[in-house]
Amino acid sequence: LSVDEMASSLSRPESFVGLHFFNPVHRMPLVEVVRGARSSDHAIATAYAFALSLGKVPVVTADGPGFLVNRILGPYINEAGFLLADGARVDAIDNAAKRFGMPVGPLQLVDEVGIDVSQHAGQELYEALGSRLSPALPLVALAESGRLGKKAGVGFYRYEGEKEKGIDPDIYAVLSPTVPDDRVVMDEHEIQIRLVLAMVNEAARALDADIVQRSSDVDLAMIMGTGFPPFRGGPLRFADAIHLRVVLHHLEELEGRYGARFAPADGICRLAHGDHSFYQSFAG
Repeated sequence: LSVDEMASSLSRPESFVGLHFFNPVHRMPLVEVVRGARSSDHAIATAYAFALSLGKVPVVTADGPGFLVNRILGPYINEAGFLLADGARVDAIDNAAKRFGMPVGPLQLVDEVGIDVSQHAGQELYEALGSRLSPALPLVALAESGRLGKKAGVGFYRYEGEKEKGIDPDIYAVLSPTVPDDRVVMDEHEIQIRLVLAMVNEAARALDADIVQRSSDVDLAMIMGTGFPPFRGGPLRFADAIHLRVVLHHLEELEGRYGARFAPADGICRLAHGDHSFYQSFAG
C-alpha cells in the first residue's frame, strides 16, 4: 500500500501519513509511521504522538515497498524457502532461527501470518525490488496448495485452535517436486548465516534508500516488530559486532555458492572497505 499513491488522490496530501501495525496488534509494540513525499512534519508528529498514546513504539519510515520491517523480513522468509529446496528439514530451519534467538522460526512465522498473506507480500516485494526476491519454489508450491496456515489449521505445522501440534507429516509431499525426496542434515550455523545475513543485506539497502536514516531505527523496528533477539542488539548491531569485513566475506562466499540474491549491498561493500560500522556511518 503506497502512501504516496493514496495521497495523490487527496486535496490535502500534506495531512496524510501511514500507520502500519504488526500482528498480533495487541502484543506487538511497533508501529511504523510512514512519511509520504508530501506528508507534513505536523502530520508525522501527530501520528507519532497518537502511536505513543496507544502505548506503542513508533518508528518513522519513508514510503517504499514493504516499508522497513517487511522489506527486511522478505529475504529472510524467502531464504527459508531456498533452504527447504536444498533439502533442509522444516524443524531444522525453525530451530536454528530460534537458537539464534528469534521467537519463532521463519516457516512457523509464515503459518502465523497466513500463507496467503505471505505469498501476496512476497510477490509485491519481488515485483518492486527485482530478482533478488524471486520467490523460492517451495513457498510458491505451498501457496498453490491452498493451505492458509494457522488460521485454517494446517500449513507447515498442524494446529488445534491456537495450539501448534507439530509439523504436518504430509508437508514434504505437498512441496514435492520443489524439495528433494530425502532430507539432508544441514549445519545449524550455515542455516543461521543464510537467514540472518539475508536480513542484514536488505537492511543495508533500506538505509541507502533512505527508508530510515539511522541504524538504531532499523534495530529498534526489528526488535519491536519481529522479536529479533534484543540481546544481539538488532541485525545491524549484530553485523557491527562481528565486523562488516566478516559480513562481506560471508556474503561473497554465499553469492559464489547460491547466486546473486546474496550479492553484497553497496553499503556493506563501502563500509567494509572503509573499515567503518553501521552505527558510525548512520548515526542520524
